[in-house]
Order: sequence, then structure tokens, then C-alpha cells
Amino acid sequence: MESLKFEAIYMYIDISRSRHVFSTLHDGTKILTYIADSINTAYQDQLLTPFTIKDGDAIVGGVSDFQLLPDIYSHCLTLYYSPHFKAHFSAIPAVVDETLNFYFGVGIGYIDTPATEDLQNINIVNGTSIINAIEASERAKQIMKSQQGQRPSAIDSDEDYFFDKQPFKFYCIAEPKSFGNAVNAMFFLAFEKLIKSDKQRDLFRMKDSYPDYSNIKIGTALGYGALSKADISSRISVLIANSDYFLYKKIRLDIVAYLADLQKMMGGASHG
Repeated sequence: MESLKFEAIYMYIDISRSRHVFSTLHDGTKILTYIADSINTAYQDQLLTPFTIKDGDAIVGGVSDFQLLPDIYSHCLTLYYSPHFKAHFSAIPAVVDETLNFYFGVGIGYIDTPATEDLQNINIVNGTSIINAIEASERAKQIMKSQQGQRPSAIDSDEDYFFDKQPFKFYCIAEPKSFGNAVNAMFFLAFEKLIKSDKQRDLFRMKDSYPDYSNIKIGTALGYGALSKADISSRISVLIANSDYFLYKKIRLDIVAYLADLQKMMGGASHG
């Protein structure tokens, strides 16, 4: 039977410590379904396989365009902190107090599926991209566990990248392994290392999600609404000036360029 082989990125997202966080596992399923629906709506014309519940406690989906990876990751962060998300799950304490964490496993590889099959069905799609995504999620879990209960100094000596500030714990596995390691390093720099405070984390996310927002709008969203407009604008200007925002923006562009070149190279290899 003729089969399709092409490069793809799949993402496997599951909830950290779900059995300890929720009174019923159904809560976790509802949250994952909500996230899946949001991604599917935002990227409906670009998804290879829509995000779907897999193995009961995770969602998985994929894209053929590598450059979408940082956008989808940012989309998840924006959704997590949105008033709509908190309002929808107001009965779940971990959502309200922002202690809910996820493993965001990314697999870069190939899809090898019979040409007659529907890629929309995650249960039919096969390939290294999905296998790598599941393994990446497990690796993110191992990294998180290895850091809990250790001294802060142990973080520096760990061989992998520990995401502390972001609720989605990112890890990527690719073939060859060095390509995934480079993605991990760039994501770690952009979404963890360059962020010095929660306010900076929120600022970067707001400017990514709402590029047309004025400083006043951003400041109001960040909780400075009680101040005068001049003071709000000044606070945001100072926050930007004291941050590495423009370096962060450069790394975001570098990630996209790297992923585009990686896809071209892998595409050539699969057809060669």
C-alpha cells in the first residue's frame, strides 16, 4: 500500500500531577478539551491533525508548518492567563490561583501513514513525529520531578532545561537529537531565561498576543488600572526599558527562521 512520508511537528500536552490536583479526573479532561478546542479554532486551516484527547489525560495534534510551533505555544500561555479560562473553570482552585502546570512535549520528525488514511484521525496517524512528542512530554515530566525538592543550585547543574516561570513545561525531541536540543535552548532563552519577573512574563505575553495595544491598555490589563493614564504609560515604558524584550523578540524571529530552515532540510531528506 502506498504511504505518505513527510516532515511534521506534533505536540503532546498533558497536565502535571493531575491525580493530585483534581478531585475528579473529569476536571482535567474538561480543561484539556477546552485548550484543544481553542487551538483548533485559532489554527483550523493550518492543522494537519486537530488536537484531540489521547490516552484519557492528554491532547495531541500536529502541523506541517514548523514555523507555527512558537505561535501555538504562546497561544496556550495566553489562554491559561485569560479571564475567560479562569471564569470557565472558577470552581477549580488550581486554575484560579494559577498553580496548574502542563507538560508541552514537541516531536519533530516524519509522518508515515497510508495515503488512503485520514490524517484528521489521531488514532490512525503514525510516525516518528508523534513518537517523539510523547517521549518529549515524558522527558519534561522527568525534568520537573528531578527539580522538585532540590536546592536551587542543583538547577544550574542539571543537563536539561528546567522551565520554572511558564505553566507549560516545554521539551522537544527531534531527529537528529541536536536539532531538538537547539529548539529547547532557544525556547528556554526566550520564555524562561530572559524573563526576570512575573510582570515581565505577563508583559511579553501581552505584547505578543495584542501587538496593537497601547501602553495604557497593556498597563490596565496588567493591573495598573487604578493609576492615571500618564502613570500607567510610564510604568509600562519603564518595565519595557528594564527588560530584555527586544532581545526576546529577536530570539522569537530566530526560532521561526531556524524551524523554517530545518523543515526545508528535512523535506529534502524525505524526498531524496
